Amino acid sequence: MSSRTYARLNSKSAVSRAGEHAMNAGLRRSALIVIVGLFSGCASTNGAPHVESGSRWTPAPRVILPTTAQEHAKFVTVHAAAVHGDAAAEFTVGSDYLRGVNVTQDDKKAAVWFRKAAVQGVGPAQCDLGYLYEHGRGVARDYRKAVKWYGKAAAQGLANSQYNLGLIYAHGYGVPRNYRVALKWFRASAAQDDADAQALIGFFYRKGLGVPRDYHKALLWFHKAAAQGDAYAEQNIGALYDAGEGVAQNTSEADRWFRRAARGGDALSQAMLGLAYLQGQGVPQDPARGVFWMRQAALRGYSTAEDMLGDIYRREGNDARAVKWYRRAAAAGNPRGEYYLADAYQTGKGAPQNQRAAVAWLHKAAIAGEPQAELLLGVQYMAGRVVEKNIELGYAWVAVSAESAQPPAYAPLVRDAIAKHMSPAQLAQANKWVRAWKVGRDIN
Repeated sequence: MSSRTYARLNSKSAVSRAGEHAMNAGLRRSALIVIVGLFSGCASTNGAPHVESGSRWTPAPRVILPTTAQEHAKFVTVHAAAVHGDAAAEFTVGSDYLRGVNVTQDDKKAAVWFRKAAVQGVGPAQCDLGYLYEHGRGVARDYRKAVKWYGKAAAQGLANSQYNLGLIYAHGYGVPRNYRVALKWFRASAAQDDADAQALIGFFYRKGLGVPRDYHKALLWFHKAAAQGDAYAEQNIGALYDAGEGVAQNTSEADRWFRRAARGGDALSQAMLGLAYLQGQGVPQDPARGVFWMRQAALRGYSTAEDMLGDIYRREGNDARAVKWYRRAAAAGNPRGEYYLADAYQTGKGAPQNQRAAVAWLHKAAIAGEPQAELLLGVQYMAGRVVEKNIELGYAWVAVSAESAQPPAYAPLVRDAIAKHMSPAQLAQANKWVRAWKVGRDIN
């Protein structure tokens, strides 16, 4: 199995943990993993699963009613203590509102109670208040205030806040990006056996972020995290063996770690294992197992797996099921998912025929750099049936497709055919747009 690496950069809350975005190995247009958030404790993260997302996750409002009279009486007592200024009770009430335990889930009320406890020095409340400010839940998003409250909790030794500060500096949210400072806080958290922090330190050593690249130290930190069952660290160990980075290249050992990571819930490893079974790479070919593992990755929101499932069902002639997965991939910003969703709307296979929707999704895919979408969007501008006819825009999009790293075979022919019908002024304007696209500006 070939390997691709990403890093988990996820914020942790005292009663919830939600994802930031995956930091792929320097690739801006990489697929992102989206995993539903889970609850864990701020003061202790041992055994807590990773959560990761391309967007911020917020649990649906719900009410969990007390199951016994004793629990109800306890809640009433705690709330009364909070009203009278008891700091620990204030934190507990804030936690109940954030989780929706005994009360209707309410981020704003959670923020009010966390703030009351935080100003009295309750570390977990400071951590959670920072989390709410970072994610804009119940309060206006304010990274500086997030750093302030995370910092107060981190100074008290809370591993989650130390980890979150590392994320803030690694991303550069509200502060200048600084990998060395990020590492400082990850180390503080890792010293308390936080597996997420240990795995990220390993990633920083592997990629040379804030420290000289050192594969041996990377492997050391990955093993620390893997010893706690961290699937992301297991995936990275597999990647090191697969690439021969810091160790002798050993595909069998790499596959062993990838399988461990897949069983542990690492979506990228699940997708790679699925692809291996589908193609018979290193394992006996088994399409059923391949689809099973690919589906596991897709259910965790890995958009590349969603897109590949769409391909599988499309080849089987199951257009409706294919569109279901393409739609999920497209919603995550996957360019191929966007392109094939556009194709479904254009042809009416798996979705109601809708030419305007088709062009809208073609445009999204083209903006994201999908060569086939760029070509067909150019053809749409040339035809002028759904969008206003514009020969310069048509040529520009076709030219961008023709000059991509993997152009459709007939894109250069279409580009040259269009050019024969353009005036020198039109061609000059179109080529100006093509040059602008190459330096990162949109075609307009």
